[in-house]
Amino acid sequence: MRLESEALKEKILALSPDEKAIIAQEVWDSIEHFIDPEVEKAWLNEAEKRWQEIEEGKVETVPVEEALRQARNSIIK
Repeated sequence: MRLESEALKEKILALSPDEKAIIAQEVWDSIEHFIDPEVEKAWLNEAEKRWQEIEEGKVETVPVEEALRQARNSIIK
């Protein structure tokens, strides 16, 4: 990362959560057009499929704390 980028990152991280959220949204909006529409559609279809499986009781959700614990344990092994 360039020195200017690193300094900018440090300034952004020092902002309040609300200010960071606004900046994050504006940055995202500025690059959103680079997302391949086909990839975005595929992710949306996958999210809808997973939501339907949850609604139908085909799968069981896991609390985020448990999911993170499992992910960390899989990395450590």
